[in-house]
Amino acid sequence: MAEWLTILIRQLILYSLPVLISLTLVVLLESRLTRTTIPHPFFAVFWRGTWCPLLASMAFHRGIIIALPNLLMSGIKPAAIRFIGHCLLCLLGFVLFSWSLAHQAPTGLPPLHHWWAKVLMFFNLCMACLHLLPLPGLLVGECLINSSAGNIIRRYASNNYNWLVIAALAASPLLDVLLGATVVFPVYEFLSNQAQAFL
Repeated sequence: MAEWLTILIRQLILYSLPVLISLTLVVLLESRLTRTTIPHPFFAVFWRGTWCPLLASMAFHRGIIIALPNLLMSGIKPAAIRFIGHCLLCLLGFVLFSWSLAHQAPTGLPPLHHWWAKVLMFFNLCMACLHLLPLPGLLVGECLINSSAGNIIRRYASNNYNWLVIAALAASPLLDVLLGATVVFPVYEFLSNQAQAFL
């Protein structure tokens, strides 16, 4: 129990800042490009859908770590903006991670900014790949919602229940198998190798 709690606290320290920065910037980008007003500065992370999936994935020691931003709008365009935002933040994390590898202390563990850059890259890669799932608010789900399969997706279209589905997915091994093994982990390994190649 003590070891589980130690791992959970360590992950919260590593993920809290990159998650806050990522989701806030993605919603700011969505607000700017869709010309929608944000009710308050912390709107992106001020709901259960951010923290419940994040804590569920960490508590069950899952490989894929996810946290939903509070959606300003539904539709294909806002979902595409969020997807592109996560891709850009993943690339920014890659650049910062490459830079931190080149500026490590000569002895001891790498500084905290090294780990935060790595988490920024990995978390946004997870979030970008999450958009490949047929769920409302995500890119593929918004594309399918007007199709014949849209009735199934539309049942979970309310933000009141969408976070429950994502939290259940985050706690289960499904995301690790579906997205992790096929997309996230191979791409993450490639990016990590490329970052070390820049040294």
